[in-house]
Amino acid sequence: MPSVAATTTATSIAAQIADNPVKIAHKCLHLPGRTMSSDVNGCGHCPVVPIISDPDRRRIQVLQDTAFSFFTETLHRYGVEELIFCFNGGKDCTVLLDLLMSYLRQECISSQEIPMLYIKSGDSFPEIDDFVASCIRNYRVRLVEYDGSLKEALTHMQEDMPKIKAVFVGSRNTDPYCQNLAPMQPTDSDWPPMMRLNPLLEWTYHDVWHYIHINSVPYCSLYDRGYTSIGNRSNTVPNPHLRRTTAADSCGCSGVCNSIPATTSQPSTTTGSYRPAWELADPKQERAGRLPRK
Repeated sequence: MPSVAATTTATSIAAQIADNPVKIAHKCLHLPGRTMSSDVNGCGHCPVVPIISDPDRRRIQVLQDTAFSFFTETLHRYGVEELIFCFNGGKDCTVLLDLLMSYLRQECISSQEIPMLYIKSGDSFPEIDDFVASCIRNYRVRLVEYDGSLKEALTHMQEDMPKIKAVFVGSRNTDPYCQNLAPMQPTDSDWPPMMRLNPLLEWTYHDVWHYIHINSVPYCSLYDRGYTSIGNRSNTVPNPHLRRTTAADSCGCSGVCNSIPATTSQPSTTTGSYRPAWELADPKQERAGRLPRK
C-alpha cells in the first residue's frame, strides 16, 4: 500500500499555490454569452463561448437552486465539521466547488469550514495540478491530500479525521456505475462507512458547460484543447470527435488561439488541432478520449 498521509501544509499541490503561476482558462469568459474574443492568445474569430438560450439559462438556475436546497438539507443532517468534498480538477468537480463555495458565502460560512479532499497521482497532468493549486488559493479552501486510490484515501481519512461522516462528490448519473445512485447514498459495504452526497446527478454534460460559461467559472485549460473527460496522462487523450480535420473546420487564425495547446510542435494552422470540450455535439461521446485499461 502506498504511503498515505493527510496534510494541509507543504505538499506537492500546496507548494504550487505559492510557487507556481496560475494556469486557468477564463480570460474569455468574463461576459456570459460572449461568442468572440480578441483577448490575449485569442484570434478574434474563434467561437470561444457558445450563445446560451434563455431556456437553458432557466434550466441552469433551477439546477443551481436545487443544489442549494440539497446543501441546506445536508446541513440539517450534518454539521460542517462532519463534511468534506472530493476534488480532482475536472469539470464536474469544478462546478461542485463553485456551487458549494457560492452557497457557503450566501450562508456566511467560511470556505475553510468544509475541506477539499484531493488524491495525488504520480501520473496526473501538470495542467490539472496547476489548476487544483489555483482553486485552493482562489477559493481559499483547506486542503486534505492523500496518495493512493479513493478507497484508500477514505480509509485513512477516517483514521485521521474521525468526525467526517459525509463526502460531496461530483458524480452525474451518466458517469460509469452512477446511473442508479441516489442523491444521498451510503458507501458500499466493502468501503469505509460514509454518506456519499451527489448534488449533480441530474446534470448533463452540457449543463456543466452552461453553468461554467454563465458564471464565468475558471476551469482547467485542457478542456480548451479537446479533452472532454480527464483521467491520468496514461489513459487520456483529446476527444477524437473534436479533432479539426479540414480547413473549413479551422478557426482561420494563424496564431495560437484558446483551443490550441501552446507547444512548439503545434502546426501553424488549426487544422489537425481540437475544438474545445463544450463543442462536443453528442454527450454520449464524452469519454471517447479515455483509453481502455491494459
